[in-house]
Amino acid sequence: MRYGGNTTCVQIQIKGDDELLILDSGTGFRNLGNELQGRGSSLRGRVFITHPHWDHLQGFPFFKPFYNGDNWFRIYLPPQGEIGCKEILQGHMSSTFFPVSIDMLEADLDCETFQPGKRDFDGYSVEYMWATHTVPTAMYKIRIKDKAIIFAPDNELMDDDTDKSRQFREEFKEFIRGADVLIHDAQYSKKLYKQRIGWGHSSWETVTELAKEVNVKRLFLTHHDPDNSDDVLGKREELIQDIYGSSFERVCLAKEGQEITLPSG
Repeated sequence: MRYGGNTTCVQIQIKGDDELLILDSGTGFRNLGNELQGRGSSLRGRVFITHPHWDHLQGFPFFKPFYNGDNWFRIYLPPQGEIGCKEILQGHMSSTFFPVSIDMLEADLDCETFQPGKRDFDGYSVEYMWATHTVPTAMYKIRIKDKAIIFAPDNELMDDDTDKSRQFREEFKEFIRGADVLIHDAQYSKKLYKQRIGWGHSSWETVTELAKEVNVKRLFLTHHDPDNSDDVLGKREELIQDIYGSSFERVCLAKEGQEITLPSG
């Protein structure tokens, strides 16, 4: 109840911009939709999905603003081999799994396969690095003026000494270097990770050490193991504060409903 039971969904609000910027559409996406319904005006927004595993898509069919013809949304997903964004979402909302197909949604909705590269939007840009995960997965970097926010909810940072792992860690460190906010997968402890190598998730120790090396300012550790209780996570957070509290402007475990405010610049 403290660290959150919903799967991944993050909203970024840009001062002076009413267009919605949303990362992932897990079960938290439903709650966000319910909140937005109360605004009483038409909505415009862009949703960037890291990859099509269920925990990142489960809220998509239950997002109420999609059922309002006054609203406008664009959905982005990195290519899944030869399969694109619309095909993925059409399959997710096929009649076998859900009574409403994506073509029945009333909002002005378009799906785009987001190829690697930087995309500029009004007031911000988005690019991504490929994560190490079990399917093609993006780690998104959003730049807003002089601020960089990186969202990497599913990424395995292998801590072995192979050339491949070393090269990936170096590329990853350059990607996150100096980030104002890094939201990163930290499902396991290092001890448990040794039994989960290749599962597509990281240990909190490895993530925190790498982020510290490259001067990440604020680190939020996410994708908590569902077998970990609030008490377990609370003790982990206390340990992280004891070891790394002075190494970052802020370091903590991500929590349900958490709000982060960055100084304007």
